[in-house]
Amino acid sequence: MICITGTKDIKLERTAIALGKFDGLHRGHQILIEKIKHYKSEGLKAVMFTFDFHPAALFGKKPVELIFTREERRAWAEKRGIDILVEFPFTKETSAMEAEDFVRDILVKDMDAKVIVAGEDFRFGHQRKGDVPLLEKMGKDLGFRVDMCEKLRIETDEYEDGKPTGKRVIRDISSTLIRECIRRGDMEEAARMLGVPFSVSGIVVKGRQLGRKLGMPTANVVPPAHKIMPPNGVYSSCTLAGPYEYHSITNIGMNPTIADNNSKRMETFVYDFSGSLYGEEIEVQLFRFERPEMKFADIAALKNQIFRDKARTMEYFGTCEKLPEIR
Repeated sequence: MICITGTKDIKLERTAIALGKFDGLHRGHQILIEKIKHYKSEGLKAVMFTFDFHPAALFGKKPVELIFTREERRAWAEKRGIDILVEFPFTKETSAMEAEDFVRDILVKDMDAKVIVAGEDFRFGHQRKGDVPLLEKMGKDLGFRVDMCEKLRIETDEYEDGKPTGKRVIRDISSTLIRECIRRGDMEEAARMLGVPFSVSGIVVKGRQLGRKLGMPTANVVPPAHKIMPPNGVYSSCTLAGPYEYHSITNIGMNPTIADNNSKRMETFVYDFSGSLYGEEIEVQLFRFERPEMKFADIAALKNQIFRDKARTMEYFGTCEKLPEIR
């Protein structure tokens, strides 16, 4: 896959382009990607067009919490057979570009779009005046086709002020809705919309190695900046290291029983793995929130709870283990 980033100097030929922010890469986004891959059979290159800076971050007062970081998005696109990923510069200058100029000068002149794929609610250009009807109108004049994707919808629990109402409602699958699920720790509902478990990728760094002394070594990953994270607590997880996948337990939080500072950590006990992961890049998939973070009276009590967490995780993944007592 070719990744073009941080430049407006783009020259491509015969392309099918999927337009979007692609910050969530949820099931709706995946339909767009599958469509442009379909046009490869017509000799077109599959191009995923997004921005190298989330538009909301330019105008908002708070940093945007990303479901996928830039690096994770690139890896996702390459795995799914995208030919070219364009991370177009999003600045005050480009945000002021009229929608017609963006289509004519960027998509058609520079990127030679033969097909443009977009969601029914996609907006672009100055004051978000560009939409699918505009694309369809310009496509007739400039010689490209428009393939519109309808919104995917899901039946989900209704929440008000962060609390469930007990009702079920139909909502559009969106990055906003997925963020709501992640913030309250509903990892299974987030996975229903993402099509895969929410995950955090990073390089394993050395911690204080207290887990190793307990006979439960952990792989420590520092969550990327601006990456949205679920509530502190313990999660049933899977750890992907190279071509291998292992069931694991992940703790997100301050580790109050033995922590020596106030830094947030993501520590994963890969209980079926022997060896060292230091310096390796891993992906930790969070499947289910198991319990809040707790402070224990001593190390023995902590170790007992970890065995219980392991048993609960093994049961979740379809196995079972008795609970040993540590004395």
